[in-house]
Order: sequence, then structure tokens, then C-alpha cells
Amino acid sequence: MREDEHNEFKKTTGELNEAMVSISAMLNKHRKGRVYFGLKNDGTPHSFTITDSTLRDVSRKIYESIKPQLIPIIRTDYIDKVEVIIVDFEGDDLPYSAFGRYYIRIADEDRELSPAELRRIMINQEYEDNWGNRTSNQLIEDANDSTVKSFFDSAVSCGRMPKTEYDKNKVLSQIGVLNGNHLTNAGVYLFSKHKPISLKMAVFATEHKDTFLDINRVEGNIFEMIDEAFSYIVKNIRWRVEMSDESVQRKEIPEVPLDAIRESIINSFAHARYDLPVEHEIDIFSNRISICNPGSFANEFEPIDFYHRDIRSYLRNEVIAKTLYLCKDVEAFGSGIKKIYTLCEDNGITVSYLNEETSFTIEFSRVDRNNEQLDGRINGGIKDRITEGELKILSLLSEHPSMTNKELAKASGKSERTVSRLLSLLKGKALIKRIGSNKTGYWKVVQ
Repeated sequence: MREDEHNEFKKTTGELNEAMVSISAMLNKHRKGRVYFGLKNDGTPHSFTITDSTLRDVSRKIYESIKPQLIPIIRTDYIDKVEVIIVDFEGDDLPYSAFGRYYIRIADEDRELSPAELRRIMINQEYEDNWGNRTSNQLIEDANDSTVKSFFDSAVSCGRMPKTEYDKNKVLSQIGVLNGNHLTNAGVYLFSKHKPISLKMAVFATEHKDTFLDINRVEGNIFEMIDEAFSYIVKNIRWRVEMSDESVQRKEIPEVPLDAIRESIINSFAHARYDLPVEHEIDIFSNRISICNPGSFANEFEPIDFYHRDIRSYLRNEVIAKTLYLCKDVEAFGSGIKKIYTLCEDNGITVSYLNEETSFTIEFSRVDRNNEQLDGRINGGIKDRITEGELKILSLLSEHPSMTNKELAKASGKSERTVSRLLSLLKGKALIKRIGSNKTGYWKVVQ
């Protein structure tokens, strides 16, 4: 036995005050924990006198010191024939204080929370307690019939809901998104036909947001936005073709595993903060794919920790996450991030993330064709970085594919001769291709 983020050892009840600090710290970190009285720091037993009065002293100290009030389980047991006191506790009413101060558990130590950390815990707890189950002003009729029916069919087909006759009201009641005839907030964001969520999507020519090749903005409920986001990425990433020796069938392989992309998108919508006026965002850069949602990462751990260890997943939007689980958009709670990292590691893709106070972004690396060497084939990489002139032409063609050389020259401020040269360079770098004849065709920008 040893001390860790879930267990604290004290030699005797003479260290009751220090134990109270550990209890509040473990509650604020993991919502549960255990304290032993009668163990040294190295886990070896330390004998001391334990009476009924001793147990009452422990109980009284917890009652007086820990706020909000806690009801622990206090018992005695024997470790290596030495009697010890064991205190088990758990609670969800974060944040917890000891003697009016707030702490967090880091490894086997207790550290006082900074004002910013305390504020974040309190804001998250208020959101968790109040947002999802609040009654909205939207009625059952405001739920999109096709979205509810599609959810029900998926949940039944995967065996997570019983096969019964479809009834919209019963389905919404069963998953807990109705208060009387009104949808809850969670129900609105899951099923409403009044487009509660905004999603901005863009493709950029470089690794920066300076020149876009495509931009789009859509609105809808969570189920609709998951499909929109996934379809947009699938349409705009690169695919390679492999031919099997055993078959004449072509096998198309995406540059980033689609299961990892879809898992990231679902996580983005499941764990976002929906009380913030920030839209979801998909950005496809030349060197990475970026998926951003409002609200910081919903766990006290880092995302990479879920890859290396089995950790209890904290659900920011419990009703939303459980609804997505029922229709199998979510396979199992807490396994999504591990699945993302495993799939990408197997395919040589680097996963990174940026966790900020008001947003969380996960990114997948992709080969930056701006920096690749041209191998002489039409589908080879780009020999040189894209120049400013080429970027200007790309931007114009992404908005107006049918522009003539003369129109491009006028819009870009360059001569027709320069435009012809730039078009030739872009075509050689496989960034554009001509569809149809020179007279009636148009330029297609290749993502």
C-alpha cells in the first residue's frame, strides 16, 4: 500500500486537521477517497489506542470542518494484525472546503486551489447542476420528428433500447428530456428543429487562417451537426488508393482514420458548454485538421492520460452523452479518447490538443503538401511553398471557379500573362485541375 491521489495515510488521530485537508482535496479532484489512521507514510502499520470515543472524534471533526457537509463511512480493520481506522467518503457537491479553504489532490500531496481554479470548478458545477435539466420554452412539437425517429431506430437496432412501437412523446420521456410538455435544455440541443447550434467550417491554403479555399456555416441540432461536420471533413481530406493483389477492387484510404475523426466530433458536441455564445468550428489547414468546441476539457486530467490509464470519465452533459450512447454514437463512456489515440498511433498520425478556459481543440496532423517535394507526377507533392500570387488565384477560384484569365487578372491586379503562369504552377502542384473545355469549363480547387 502507498499514498496516491485516492488514499492518504496518517499515523494517529493527532493528525486530524491534516486529514481534513486531504479529504477536501480528494473530493475536489475525484469526488471520493479514503483516509487511514494507523499507517505511516510508507504504508506500514503504526499502533495507537482506538476507542469508541476516537471514532466519534473523527466523525465530529469531519462534520465541523468539511463544507458542504459530508456523511463518511468510518470503520476499523486490521492490517498486519494492527488495528487501523478507515474513513471512506464521496460526494458530488463540489467544491469542498476544509476549515474554509479549498484544496486539490496532486499525486500524494494536497495543494490549495488558486482563485482561478476554484472559480472554474464552481462554474462547471453550477453548469452541471442547472443547465441540462432546466425546462426550456420549447414544446414537444419543436422536436424534429425525423431526428427523434432516426435516434429511436438506431437505439433499437443496436439493442440499447427495447423494440416497441415508436411514440415520439414516450421516447423523449424515456431518455429524460421532457418536463411536462416542454423540452429540457438538453432536449433542445439534441432534437430541436429550430437550429440551436452553429457550426463554422473552413479549408485553408496554408497552416494559418490567411487564405481560405472554402468556407461554410450551418445550423442545426446535435445529431444534424455531427453529420454535417463529419461529411465536411470526409469531403475535404485526401485519400490514397491501394490495389490488392488478390482483388481488382480499389481500396480508398483516408489520410486520417475516419473512426478517429467521428469519435472526436461526437466528443466535441457531447462535452461542449452550451451556455456559452461560441460556435463549434472545423478548420482544415494544410498541415492539420482542427476540431474546436466551446468549453474547456471536461475533466481534471489531460486527454493523453485517458490513453495511458483507465480513468473514470466525467460527463459534462450527462443526458446528452447518455443519449448518444443509446444510439451507439458513443461506444462506451471514457473510451473515446483512448480509441482516437490508438487509431492515430497505428496510422502514424500525431494527435495534439489545446485546452483553454473557454474552448477545447483537438488536432490531427496531415502531410503538408506545401513542403513536400514534387516527384514529377501530376499527383505528387508541392516542390515549393505556395507564393502570395498563387494564394490569391486559389482564393479567387475557390469562390468563382468559372473565372476566365482576363477576369482573374482584373480581380488580382496582375497581367493575363502572369495569371497564365500562376495557373500553370498551381496545376503542376495538383492544387487545381480543369474540368471541361478551355472555353466552357471551370477550375476545380483540389483540397
